[in-house]
Amino acid sequence: PHFLNNTLEMMNWQARMNNDIEVCKMIESLGTVLDSSMNRRNDRLVRLADELRCGDAFLYIMSMRFGQRLKVERNIDESLQQIYVPQLILQPLLENAIVHGVSELKETGMIAVTGKETEDAIYITVKDNGNGMPETIIRQLEEIRENGILKEKEHIGIFNIQQRLLLLYGKEYGLTVERLKPSGTAVTICIPKTKGEKGYESGNYR
Repeated sequence: PHFLNNTLEMMNWQARMNNDIEVCKMIESLGTVLDSSMNRRNDRLVRLADELRCGDAFLYIMSMRFGQRLKVERNIDESLQQIYVPQLILQPLLENAIVHGVSELKETGMIAVTGKETEDAIYITVKDNGNGMPETIIRQLEEIRENGILKEKEHIGIFNIQQRLLLLYGKEYGLTVERLKPSGTAVTICIPKTKGEKGYESGNYR
């Protein structure tokens, strides 16, 4: 990891010397995503703002690939961004929405990230206008909720998130999936909300 980070830093400075701002932003975005991935722990909580920062970095890299074919909207109040969530639960959902959703569209792909809260829970939704999540994946997510069994070897990212959330918070929380009409998918993360020393903090970890 140190070698990789140092190499990216040298590449970044070289790009800056050449005044190549787009390459600089891509390198910095890649560094942000890699840093989050390499420092992940299943029980680690981070601010939602930090999760969104990692998601923004990933989406910037994807926007360089898809150009005008990808549009992203985000509507999450600043106060909600200070809650604590399990690390690296957002980026895999964004990746799933792009790779298995909007990447196959001929028209513009749309991804929306929204958040809301109730008295006891936090809801974070990633919505896309892609071809829709296969029913087999939706059934597998529910099977994980019921008995914790992971059978599939594909789509590991979204299944891993489901398992982590259920282990941390219980069966009443986790991922739910809604197939949208005429097309698209909405994946919603539901986690409990408690008041901790750092403000709104999710779960029983401090």
